[in-house]
Amino acid sequence: MAEVKLENVTKRFGDVIAVNNVNLEIKDKEFIVLVGPSGCGKTTTLRMIAGLEEVTSGNIYIDGKVVNDVPPKDRDIAMVFQNYALYPHMTVYDNMAFGLKLRKYPKSEIDRRVKAAAEMLGIENLLKRKPKELSGGQRQRVALGRAIVREPKVFLMDEPLSNLDAKLRVQMRAELKKLQRTLGVTTIYVTHDQTEAMTMGDRIVVMKDGVVQQVDDPLIVYEKPNNVFVAGFIGSPPMNFIDATLSSDAKILDLGSFKLGIPADMQGFVAEQAKNYLGKKVILGVRPEHIYEVSLIKTEDLIPEAVADMRVEVLEPMGTEVYLYLINGPVSVVARVGSETKARMGENVKVMFDLRKMHLFDPVSQVAII
Repeated sequence: MAEVKLENVTKRFGDVIAVNNVNLEIKDKEFIVLVGPSGCGKTTTLRMIAGLEEVTSGNIYIDGKVVNDVPPKDRDIAMVFQNYALYPHMTVYDNMAFGLKLRKYPKSEIDRRVKAAAEMLGIENLLKRKPKELSGGQRQRVALGRAIVREPKVFLMDEPLSNLDAKLRVQMRAELKKLQRTLGVTTIYVTHDQTEAMTMGDRIVVMKDGVVQQVDDPLIVYEKPNNVFVAGFIGSPPMNFIDATLSSDAKILDLGSFKLGIPADMQGFVAEQAKNYLGKKVILGVRPEHIYEVSLIKTEDLIPEAVADMRVEVLEPMGTEVYLYLINGPVSVVARVGSETKARMGENVKVMFDLRKMHLFDPVSQVAII
């Protein structure tokens, strides 16, 4: 297996900087996910690791060796693409065996590897079929099998589940993670889907405009985002952002149409962490699951000074939970509440903002304060 390291890696296409000075160390056997919106540079980064794109500046190391000038076929990596890239005229067996045949492996070794991979993926009964006779999920397994038989040092996966339906994607996420654990192969996975990133990655790399915004364990990225972009990108529904003014004594957040009192046991912490923002503008960040319907809160959990009256504009039942789209003057937020909610469309509802779990951001740089 292998470690992968990117050192000051930049990729330019003419005047466009697609990847900007990326530094990243991927541990041996780690499953790391590059996530971000379309055009953020995640696929370009993957393609540079694969050798399909030249590095403009910086170095890429695989297993401690610089591979900038090493051809893709000699990097000991295997890539799984979004579109599967199967040969339509070949059987499943031949598709999986093709790379090994090119490398002149003995027939017996090819047979062993193909059958072992097919058994691992549960496609032993499909080896004689051609791609057109397979479902999307089966084709994805064949593409994975073709990578597995190579027994590479590194797997590179470029949105491999994006063509599958929602139910199959959930199933394949779990299978892929289990497979990677079994094989113990360093895996770099690209997706735009933050749910995939959160559920699959040992660590996730959030990118925007070619720049790495944060690298960390999924829960740390969720609970302690570095900036407004990361906070809004990771989480569903996204974090609510509200322009506010922090009082000079760190006791009140003035949101314009109403004020929220910061709990007494939080005030010292806020005063210390946000000492340069006392009496100034900030961006308040609150996740939808941290806005509670007062009628459903236990008395001992209520923070009276953080309660606000808001009107329900839209109500979206999601089964076990309900999304409430709430408004009060210029302030609009989404709350994620239980299905037992008493809220009704067009009516007012009292909600509590759990400021013990709030985030504050600089309104100019958008970097996290708390």
